[in-house]
Amino acid sequence: MPEIALSDGVSLNYEEWGDSEAPAVVLLHGFTSDLRMWKGHAEAFAREYHVIAPDLRGHGASGSPEAEHAYSLPRFAGDVRELLVALQVDLCALVGCSFGGMVALQFTTMWPELVAALVVSDSSPAWESERYAEPFRDRERGMLEMEDIARRFGMEALGKRMAARVTDPFVAEGAQRRFAGMDRDGYLGSARARRERPDLIPLLRERVTAPVLICTGDVDPVRSAADVMLEELPHARLAVFRETGHGVPSIRPEQFLTTVLGFFHDVEDGRPVAGTRTV
Repeated sequence: MPEIALSDGVSLNYEEWGDSEAPAVVLLHGFTSDLRMWKGHAEAFAREYHVIAPDLRGHGASGSPEAEHAYSLPRFAGDVRELLVALQVDLCALVGCSFGGMVALQFTTMWPELVAALVVSDSSPAWESERYAEPFRDRERGMLEMEDIARRFGMEALGKRMAARVTDPFVAEGAQRRFAGMDRDGYLGSARARRERPDLIPLLRERVTAPVLICTGDVDPVRSAADVMLEELPHARLAVFRETGHGVPSIRPEQFLTTVLGFFHDVEDGRPVAGTRTV
């Protein structure tokens, strides 16, 4: 896979699909994942678009700096900006899942003129808000526990802990491999970045000027953050996926793809996007 050297010397791995002259769609993966989570989606999007998916720093085949201060949401967003400059892309649609959605929101508030459309799935605009429901806070407490295990005992121990929570042996083995194979510096730096990220809620109305699609599972503990974003972005479209937890693109891939493509087509044809839909 190709890579670029970022301005701070970190290598950024990425992959492209489709016609480089077509409108660009950038796919940003979740925390502890990598660009491979998008493979099926990327191939489908590539029938109409130039698809770009990076491994965010600290993930996949990209570099993992040792210093935790090398990780921040503005830095992650800046990495995406440097990649677009290197590929000579001056306008794109951003699609981010979970942590990737946080990066997409950060990017959009920093460079709104570069974003033609924004898709935020399973994500939130701030680490904490009094408007979030208790399931959101419960999940974040669990994330803090995971961070503590990784810091004290390492990634292999964290992988075993995560595998023990899963009853399906195949899924458990995959979870253990995923966490054990991730660089500890990358994990801790990214965990710190998501925890100490800027509160974007006050910026959404002013800085997010592109059409927005918000995707959430109806039983995702992060669901209340989607409601907060919709309150701040009343012209956005909210897609609620029935009987779906955290990770809509992976849990409901075909429905997610159809929903996003429908949104893109509405944007391209100038149709209004506002409203709530159940999928």
